[in-house]
Amino acid sequence: FPVTIHRGVVKGAAKGGMTDLQFVTRAAQKAETAIGGTGRFAGTAKHTYANNLLSRYQSIYGNRGLQFNQYFNGPAGRGFLDVVNHRTMTIYDYKFGSAVMGNSQFLKYSNSFPGYGIQIIRP
Repeated sequence: FPVTIHRGVVKGAAKGGMTDLQFVTRAAQKAETAIGGTGRFAGTAKHTYANNLLSRYQSIYGNRGLQFNQYFNGPAGRGFLDVVNHRTMTIYDYKFGSAVMGNSQFLKYSNSFPGYGIQIIRP
């Protein structure tokens, strides 16, 4: 169906539009269904699947500003962001299975990216 992007929201004839949060969550749900399983290797495969899906979508329908697996080395540590939108100042972090965001990860993100919102994506 035809899709246009307006102010970070996908507008499509069939669905009426998705926010970035809905968009990233839907990709994680598709990854969970396609990969299945539990543990570190399944989790890594799901992250890769979801980000490839989102990247492919953006290359076809237009860039929403989402960046994937972005390395950072900030004042509170270094690591990789699963998905980030610097325009909306939002970090999206996948948590498949029983994974949780620990205090150290939360502080690393919030201190390295002051003012950014952190959204946990649990499919």
